[in-house]
Amino acid sequence: MGREADYRSNSLVRGLSILQCFDPRHPEMTLGEIAEAIGVTSSAAYRFVVTLEQEGYLARHANRYRLAPRVMELGYRYVRSLDVYDIARAPADRLRDATGFTVHVAVLEGTEIVYVYRAPSSLAMVSNVPVGARLPAFSTTMGRVLLAGLAEEELERRFAGYAFASRSPRAPGSLDALRRLLVADRARGHVAQRSHVATGTFAIAAPLVSGHGDVVAAINLSGHEQQLRPDPEMIAQVRATAQDISRML
Repeated sequence: MGREADYRSNSLVRGLSILQCFDPRHPEMTLGEIAEAIGVTSSAAYRFVVTLEQEGYLARHANRYRLAPRVMELGYRYVRSLDVYDIARAPADRLRDATGFTVHVAVLEGTEIVYVYRAPSSLAMVSNVPVGARLPAFSTTMGRVLLAGLAEEELERRFAGYAFASRSPRAPGSLDALRRLLVADRARGHVAQRSHVATGTFAIAAPLVSGHGDVVAAINLSGHEQQLRPDPEMIAQVRATAQDISRML
């Protein structure tokens, strides 16, 4: 039999090998140690290490490197893809049934949110954002609670050079403005506001938190601003549903 062609990218394999070098016994490594671990020269390892650092997968302090938060993000994406959809569906449907409003669940990808579940309302005015849709995180309620869960350095990395283009003057127009909002969002534990994207829509969002304390997704209640208001009972229902889902993550 003929030998099967090998289509692997050696550069990608080397980069992944570097990430796998780090473990509890080796949380930090020098360039020389990394080069020795993957069996290449220091000059060859340097190109891979610099690329991983610039892409946010490695962090450097003095002459030592360690894994950066973006590596954890890859793992959380896998966990979220398995868990969030399955776990959130039934509680989201119950919240929709109890309130009569549309319920969404979303995860954070870069600077955008991706809708992974939608429990549509039977009301005439319902949200028409489909599963798989992407919206700017900075101008959505779910995006705000997701961004509020990021470490400061990760927030800075994601929005470096970002153009804050919004359809609403009420949305933050800069990273500093967004950062001020996130401080309040984090302390409050939810976001309730008129939509910056869909005119006439109001939403209440709360974070979905894993057992490790990481914000892995968000849930919101969405409806017409003349029907859905930020009254304490409605906010409490959204937060209670978020807590129910979080206990299962």
